[in-house]
Amino acid sequence: MTEEACKNAIIRLVEPLAHALGLVLWGVEVVRAGRVLVRVYVDVPVAACGVAGHPADGRCGLSVENPAANPAASPATDAVPPPLSALSATVDQCEKISRQLGLALDVEDCFADPYVLEVSTPGLTRVFFCLEQMSPYVGDVVEARLERPLAPQSADAAPSELPARRVWRGILRAVEDTGFVLAPAQVSPEGDVLPEDLPAARIPWEAARRVSRMYVFRKPVKPGKGPGQGRGKGIGKKPSKKSEKEKGDEGGRGNAEAGRAPGATPEEAAATTAGRIPG
Repeated sequence: MTEEACKNAIIRLVEPLAHALGLVLWGVEVVRAGRVLVRVYVDVPVAACGVAGHPADGRCGLSVENPAANPAASPATDAVPPPLSALSATVDQCEKISRQLGLALDVEDCFADPYVLEVSTPGLTRVFFCLEQMSPYVGDVVEARLERPLAPQSADAAPSELPARRVWRGILRAVEDTGFVLAPAQVSPEGDVLPEDLPAARIPWEAARRVSRMYVFRKPVKPGKGPGQGRGKGIGKKPSKKSEKEKGDEGGRGNAEAGRAPGATPEEAAATTAGRIPG
């Protein structure tokens, strides 16, 4: 069975399992690197978290709940607020789909070689399987890995040249019929999004090999460690530690000075300390 036929079979098997649990299929990946790895992504429906769907024969099907089957969506029950929806599929739901799908794949005999099945949510760094899935993420940072280096067309009114790259990263500005627009940017190790001095790039979907959302985590700054808050010379310098001998010498000098009478010379003070009265 070809890879495309395997994907279509997985989609056909997963959809009813996901719908039975109130979920939708986000996408399917088949990775052949040594042992075959099958990744299935499930998510909550459109009404709860945005667009969700799957690619089939080059098309992306959007899973939308049937209003007739959902009393909360009926106009007659608008007065009753619907219950809060989950933001993601649970671990138990993914495990249940994995067990049932594994049995179904063994019956279908999709893979001649051993394979590993993973069922999970798309996550924060989710892979996009069609353009429709990208629409709710306009304004987020996106990474597009292309089949080959490409100098995309500028999305600005004034035409300008863009460098040829195989990996484009930037802020998603728009989603069009045949592609999407990125404002080129880089992400620093500290989590800062740094725009590049380049015009927005229009990237065709057919040229992309893998498009995913980048989760930008900004590292917290420790108190007193912000920019420009370092120690200068002589500021906040710790006192030097003195040896026990130096402390003892200072203590002896202090005691001798404390026993000296006002106006007495050092010789008179020494004689007084020794118990002798100067003549």
